[in-house]
Amino acid sequence: MPTYKVTLGDKSYLVEIPDPRERPVRAIVDGQEYKIDIQEQAGAQAPVVMTPVAVVEGAAPGIVPAASPAPAGSGEIRAPLPGTIISIAVKVGDQVTYGQELCILEAMKMNNPIRATGSGTVKAIHVQPGASVQYGELLFTIA
Repeated sequence: MPTYKVTLGDKSYLVEIPDPRERPVRAIVDGQEYKIDIQEQAGAQAPVVMTPVAVVEGAAPGIVPAASPAPAGSGEIRAPLPGTIISIAVKVGDQVTYGQELCILEAMKMNNPIRATGSGTVKAIHVQPGASVQYGELLFTIA
């Protein structure tokens, strides 16, 4: 498992990330486990924004806990990168929870799980297996 040295201000931390494809991402910071919630931010220069969320009581020094996962009715799920839809794991009317896999998007010969950003009901599926999608294209509507 890769270990990274992360410096925040004048303090350094050792960070391990067992599976960066997992959502939410699990990070171990100086022995403490945290969730890293990765969400696309509209209009941002970078495609994702990472914010730490404490899993255990109390946060490590220098880590600011973020807000909890998006509430029910989280809205639109868009493609985080261009690729091909390999499979869809839900259907219209399904109840989904934060982090649940919705589909697999193949990009650059890698399968990327696309996960729910909040809890709710699948109102619409805008793609089908085999479809090519572009960055930012609407995949699912969750209400």
